[in-house]
Order: sequence, then C-alpha cells, then structure tokens
Amino acid sequence: MDKWLEKFKNIEFLSLILKLILILGLKIKIYRENGENERMNINWYPGHMKKTKDLIVENLKIIDIVIEILDARIPISSKNPDISKLANNKKKIIVLNKVDLIDSKELKSWEDYFLENNFSDYFVALSVEKGTNFNELRKITDKIYAEKLEKMKKKGLRKTEVRAMIVGIPNVGKSKFINKFVNKNKARVGNTPGFTRGKQWIKIDEKLELLDTPGVLWPKFEDDEVAYNLAITGSIKDNVLQLENVAIKFLDKLKDLGKIDNLVKAYNLEEYITNEEILGLENHKILEILEKRLGVSKNDEHNYEIISRRLMKDYRMGKIGKFFLEIPKN
Repeated sequence: MDKWLEKFKNIEFLSLILKLILILGLKIKIYRENGENERMNINWYPGHMKKTKDLIVENLKIIDIVIEILDARIPISSKNPDISKLANNKKKIIVLNKVDLIDSKELKSWEDYFLENNFSDYFVALSVEKGTNFNELRKITDKIYAEKLEKMKKKGLRKTEVRAMIVGIPNVGKSKFINKFVNKNKARVGNTPGFTRGKQWIKIDEKLELLDTPGVLWPKFEDDEVAYNLAITGSIKDNVLQLENVAIKFLDKLKDLGKIDNLVKAYNLEEYITNEEILGLENHKILEILEKRLGVSKNDEHNYEIISRRLMKDYRMGKIGKFFLEIPKN
C-alpha cells in the first residue's frame, strides 16, 4: 500500500510541475550544432507578458505618445516589433537608455537609422543612471503638447494634457526612467527582469501624464542573435538560461567586434595570453583562463556556469568596456 501511495505522490508532484510550466508559459529550447558552436532558441514569454500586451492595446486609444525605452547596447534587439504595429497612428519617441555603457561617437548612426526608417518620430539618447539628457525629452513632450493644445483650441477647448505610455523590454530601466523624470519615487523599482507587474499612471504636471507598463517581450524571436543579445544584456532571467552558452556567444561577439582586447585588459590577462593568441583560442579555453585568473576553479575542476555568471555580471556592469553589441542594419 505504501509503495502505491509513494508512486501516486510522485505522479501528483510531476503533474504539478507540468502545470506550473504551462502557467508560466516558459518555452526554452537549447540544442547543439557542430561542437562548441551552439544555437539557442529562447522564448521567455510568461503569462503576465500576454496580459501586458493586452493592456497596451486596451490603453492605446487614450494615449497621445508611445515612449519606447531601448537598451543602447542592443538597439535593434531590444525593440519590440509589435510596438510599431500597435502604435502606428501615435507619436513615437525612441529613448535609447544606458548610453553610459556604449561609445557615444556611434550614436548619430543609430539616430539616423531609427528616424530614416520611420521607426520613430523623435529620438533621444540618455542615461537613467547618470540622469543625462532628460531636458531634451521634455522639450519634445512639450512640443507635442503645444500641437495638441492648438488643435483643442480650434474645437473651442482651452485645456488639455498629453498622455504618454512607457513601454520596453524587461530590465531596460523603465521605472527608474520615470523616477528620474518625475523626481519622486512613485513607481516601484527593481533590478530583475519582470519586476513591474501592474499599470501605473504618474502625473508629471498639468501638461503631461505617464502610463508605466510592465516589461514585455514578444512570443517568438525570429533571429537567434536577438535571443542571445537579450540574454547577454540581462533582459531574460538568468535562471531560465544555460549561462555557459550565453558566455560562449558573448566571447564570439567580442572577437567579431574587435573588442577581445577589452577582455584582456579588464581581467589583466597579459601574463596569461596576448590579444593575438586569445583570438585563436576556443571559447571554453578562454573561460578556463578566466577561472584561473579569478581563482574560481578548484582542484583543476572546471565550472563553466560559475565563471560564465561572473563574466556576464561584469559585462552588464560595464567592466569590460563601452561598446554596441550590434550595428545599424541597412
């Protein structure tokens, strides 16, 4: 009897786990191609993200402006393709956040890319952490307000306000952006993807009101590069990823972008290897060198997950240099 009871409990437990996976809507597929080179199809689309998309659609009818916050390190990958379609008839402002983590000399090419391809009506590059360039954004919202007020006056109305919806992927800095903009901590702030869960209206003044929305991705990434870029920069939760794969892809990117010397400098690897030598190494060997340099490995046993977590953390904090992970597409 006890054996049957134990089997029943195990089946019940497995059933519960399967239900939780279905509820979260978590879909991760990882498979190998050609040894070290791995292709990773990630679709992190928890149930609350579907609700967020519905919330955005529902509120667009009362919105004048859509402010989309992008990650300056991955401007293309952090742009939700659904937003342009949904907000087609609204004024659009692209805010490139985290410019303190990239080379500002290349910003103009990104501004041209977004404006010339009609992805946005306005473009602002700023750093929420540094509090830079917020005045430029306010000038734009005031301009849109003045245009709307003029239209209202023609209808015999003397008073109006502009409503702006803040959208963006998880962990791009939306709530911190609003806190800086309003100079008050009215929005809860978290450092983990998926923190803000409900919609919040924040009144800036008599001219402007903001609607904060939770971070949202889209159901399917058509390009593996997009998935990797989001994983590298931390917009997908690390606990649903195999970080070793992400770190391997990051090292590939450093080589392709000509930034591998950043890694050598960041960890003082000169006594271990030269810039030229590291280019010829397999990425797992580079991780092993980092393990040795940082004292992570014990008894010559490699733990790629631990060193990968450290590498990604350091990159996200800007310790491996300031650069874009992608370039504007034609």
